[in-house]
Amino acid sequence: MSKLVVSLLAASALASTAVAIRAAAQSDLRVTPDAAVVAYCAAWNTTDRSARGRLHARVWAADGVYSDPEPTLAAGRAALSDAISEFQHHYPGARFRCSAPQMHHRAMRVSWILLGPDGTQITQGIDFYDLAPDGLISRVVGFFGAPPAP
Repeated sequence: MSKLVVSLLAASALASTAVAIRAAAQSDLRVTPDAAVVAYCAAWNTTDRSARGRLHARVWAADGVYSDPEPTLAAGRAALSDAISEFQHHYPGARFRCSAPQMHHRAMRVSWILLGPDGTQITQGIDFYDLAPDGLISRVVGFFGAPPAP
């Protein structure tokens, strides 16, 4: 066989292997995007720190970063749990209701509303997520209020 044919066969084999590896990685996600949002939203509604920690362990990357305009900046699971506790102290009995994610590649957006203890809407917002290759949430950037008008 000529060197060109051997090179083409090798390149084809490498490309096939790369496609197979990428497909396997996508099928081996630790958590689906929908499940990540459900557990993340539930963590904001959970007052028990241990239960919240279990939710975070399922969906939040150990070095994940959360930020919002409060200005909250929390790096890591413990810091995020602390930020949630602080939020709950300021808004006792309030609960989040989160949408299903809209996703492309490893980014997604989720809209949410914050409900008071009586069920009335306090505010709304949108979060933008980045997902790690294993599907864990690696970053959330939150915005409060309705989106700006065009």
